Amino acid sequence: MTVFIVQEQKWVDPVDGQLKPKFDFSTATAHGQIEFLLHPSASPFNLEPAIATLQERLAGFSDQDYLLLTGNPVLLGLAVAIAADINDGDVAMLQWSGAKGTYIPVRAKNVFPDCLD
Repeated sequence: MTVFIVQEQKWVDPVDGQLKPKFDFSTATAHGQIEFLLHPSASPFNLEPAIATLQERLAGFSDQDYLLLTGNPVLLGLAVAIAADINDGDVAMLQWSGAKGTYIPVRAKNVFPDCLD
């Protein structure tokens, strides 16, 4: 089981000038091992490298895996489409619940009903 985080988000700490993670994903590890798909600098204006990276890193995406949607909206959409395509139209995602302080699985089935054989 893997939790694929679409795009790593970082911020510059004004105290020490170091890049630091913007979010704490530790509670997502309850759903699998964390793997970042795209670097913070991935751009929606130069999609070919991002698409190639997403296709490569999501090649084994299955019903046991999740997408955690952080990053640029264009890149998030591509990640969902690619994961669903690889997994016969199904994709599971994690949605943060502030009230519960944890991630809740959300599953989309048959995302491309007219395109499946």
